[in-house]
Amino acid sequence: MSDDTLKRLGKQNEIIISLLGRIAFTPEKIHDMVVKKKQNPQGYIDAYNACDGNHNVNELATIAGVDQSTLSPVLKDWEQIGIIFEVEKGKGKFYKKLFPI
Repeated sequence: MSDDTLKRLGKQNEIIISLLGRIAFTPEKIHDMVVKKKQNPQGYIDAYNACDGNHNVNELATIAGVDQSTLSPVLKDWEQIGIIFEVEKGKGKFYKKLFPI
């Protein structure tokens, strides 16, 4: 397959995941999952919204105002419940949200 075809398929998959996510989760439900038991809820909302496939855990931790060791398990939790997914680019792992809150 050509690079152009792979990019189109990747974009198509992201759209499908986003649409399925909207069926499974309301924005309010995602908001509640993101801020649950957080001392700085807005920082976590900002980090979640920054999950655009271009930020790694270090960058997201900076956005949230926490250490990487604090955010890593949160990202794993978010991934397990299905509100973000991991995107591998090159040698790095990046994160993508279902939709912004």
